[in-house]
Amino acid sequence: MSDDYLWDPSAAPDAEIQRLEGLLRPAAYTPVPLRATAVRSRRIRIGTWSVLAAGVALAAGGLYAVRRAATVPWSVMAEQGAPVVRAAGGELAPGALRRGGVVETDAHSRAVVAVGRIGRAELGPNSRLRLVGADSTQHRLALERGTMHASIDAPPRYFLVQTASALAVDLGCVYTLTADERGNGRLVVEEGEVELQMGDVKVAVLAGNAASLRSGTGPGLPYPVRSSSALRDAVAAYDANPSSAALDAVLAAADARSTITLWHLLHRADPAARERVYARLAAIAPPPATATRERVLRGDSYALQRWRTDLQPSWAMNPPFWRRAWLAATR
Repeated sequence: MSDDYLWDPSAAPDAEIQRLEGLLRPAAYTPVPLRATAVRSRRIRIGTWSVLAAGVALAAGGLYAVRRAATVPWSVMAEQGAPVVRAAGGELAPGALRRGGVVETDAHSRAVVAVGRIGRAELGPNSRLRLVGADSTQHRLALERGTMHASIDAPPRYFLVQTASALAVDLGCVYTLTADERGNGRLVVEEGEVELQMGDVKVAVLAGNAASLRSGTGPGLPYPVRSSSALRDAVAAYDANPSSAALDAVLAAADARSTITLWHLLHRADPAARERVYARLAAIAPPPATATRERVLRGDSYALQRWRTDLQPSWAMNPPFWRRAWLAATR
């Protein structure tokens, strides 16, 4: 073997070998603080959920587009049993609703109606729904009895449902409406907002709230679905008989979650009782400077609307994201 390949420990180190050894030597370990690790882990989790949420939204949007394109306007599908579709004259007209026509379910049947191309209405058992009219300005139905669950995606005030006691004006939402032939019933809003109307009476029912319908008196006071039983009972008593004792019960049961009830009560209470309502609402959520006590007590519309603007962010309780995505996909 040539002496060129023998290692001489006394020889000076070769510069090139030292360079290569330095590249191969492991870098010194630098510990990562626990706090930074936790923050990074949390960011990864948040990022993962964001990606999943975006995926759900995209999937829901794609499903929604496919369903919308395939929808036959005013078609009626049996979801359970054998619902009946009749024309305006009473003769059977299976398949789709026409102007003046009705779809009826018995105790053992359910139906799904395609509301034009803007959504769907699901009919529960023992229900009857009539198509009053449908054109480029509005779609109007009449719930003559039973239960209807509507999921609508349309401009505000385009979709209307009338009952014997009130008109439900859709402001872009998902809701369930129940009514009997006299007009007694209940509205529960899951997403968006519905305005109940009867004459000059208007009630705003936002997501997470409900309101009763009463024959002869129209819509009742709105209240949060998750409110206390004391408030629900007090509102029901006031809707049935707006006495001073019933008013006191509502005021006693109201809290920061039920300002929607108190604000509407300002419109309902007579002038003598309005001051008590004002005092209770102001104690929970002080009014803006422009909504003075004097202006509110005399029913000044600007002052009342200005106060509502401040209060309204706390009124709505929309469903979680995954539920909203599912509702959008199934319209």
